[in-house]
Amino acid sequence: MNDFFAPIYEGWGAFYLENFSDDLYNEQLYIPIGWTLLLTALGLVAVYYYVINHPRFNRWFHWLIYILVIGVINFAVAYIISYNQISVLYEEDPYSSEYYTFSLVNFLWALAFCLLFSFGIRWWSTNSSTTPIPQ
Repeated sequence: MNDFFAPIYEGWGAFYLENFSDDLYNEQLYIPIGWTLLLTALGLVAVYYYVINHPRFNRWFHWLIYILVIGVINFAVAYIISYNQISVLYEEDPYSSEYYTFSLVNFLWALAFCLLFSFGIRWWSTNSSTTPIPQ
């Protein structure tokens, strides 16, 4: 699974962060962060469409706020897991901005997967099937 998530997080080379990405790969941190990304995106989008599912919340801006919250959750998860696991490898942590950069990439992937999952599962929602974009 590490080989599945690594190219996604590294943006097929565009987001590769020298030694930091190597440490993430070697410590197999892409796996828990990647699964958290996919499960929270799919799970919380499903909650929006099938549990919240209220006419009051079927506007695009409600959906956007909800998706941004999912992104923030994934930002925090990526930061916490990567910082807690990698900072103990070094006496003096050589990374500072890399944690934020990686977390921002995770945030952006969360938004992308939420959009993808939204278009995939919204059709069976009784009140929000046209959110975020009307048919």
